[in-house]
Amino acid sequence: MRVSTSGEAPLRPPSVERVTHLPYTWRSMNTLSRITVDPEVMGGRPCIRGLRVTVGTVVGLLATGHTREDVLRLYPYLEADDLSEALAYAAWRSDEFEVPIAVQ
Repeated sequence: MRVSTSGEAPLRPPSVERVTHLPYTWRSMNTLSRITVDPEVMGGRPCIRGLRVTVGTVVGLLATGHTREDVLRLYPYLEADDLSEALAYAAWRSDEFEVPIAVQ
């Protein structure tokens, strides 16, 4: 909690409830049912619905200028919701960071 210097009530950070509308928050990651991770499929990389199409492949195609329609044409077994979840998953993962832990 931050302390106000003007004698007003203490300033508080925004509540978690105020930011849950973001598609890549932790709470919404629990609802990404289309993203699967299986050590036996694509080396354990995150895939779309257990298929051999990785989140990285989808995000990479979109990042290099392919449209959603292009991706769906290239992979006819994917659905529009698959692309949305791949982007949400990638956004969530890019927001993570590692904190070193001291080893004794």
